[in-house]
Amino acid sequence: MAQELVVGYNPLPAAERVAHYQGLVRSRLIWLGIGVVLLVGLWFWLRDQLDTASTIWLFVLGLGFSGIWLVIAIILYLAARRGLDRINATQGYAIRVDPQGIEVAGKTVTWPDVAGIATVRRGLGGQPRLTLRDTSGVTASVPITFLDTLPGTLDSAIRAYSRGSQWIDTSKLGN
Repeated sequence: MAQELVVGYNPLPAAERVAHYQGLVRSRLIWLGIGVVLLVGLWFWLRDQLDTASTIWLFVLGLGFSGIWLVIAIILYLAARRGLDRINATQGYAIRVDPQGIEVAGKTVTWPDVAGIATVRRGLGGQPRLTLRDTSGVTASVPITFLDTLPGTLDSAIRAYSRGSQWIDTSKLGN
């Protein structure tokens, strides 16, 4: 058996999310532009029949839907970009497991001092995180999507190195 398992950071899933949301923003901008062109054309065609209030309502309702979706896409893009920037700014490794203990995001805990290792999902739509909690209640966590090793491989290493006293508790993910 190797002396330790070192799990690094993997920027590829985060980069894929950034590319996806960047394309989504571009798509929403195109649809917003199409909406503007259609509304202006509709206004030119019906301008004699519309008063000022009707014109304002036409543009607010016509562009509001596309505008809301554009804002949502921009927020998701910025969140994905922030996640990628965090991965790129991080030096070293995410997790290290050896016969003496475990290190998660720079916090090292010996096996007897580990209170639990779990995967948890924070907030609505939050990505799952691997969280290490020691006996004093201090926690350290890292998003699972940042890791370059599958959770099952990590769980097997934790069970082996802790001699079966620790494992990754996935019950808090809430399927």
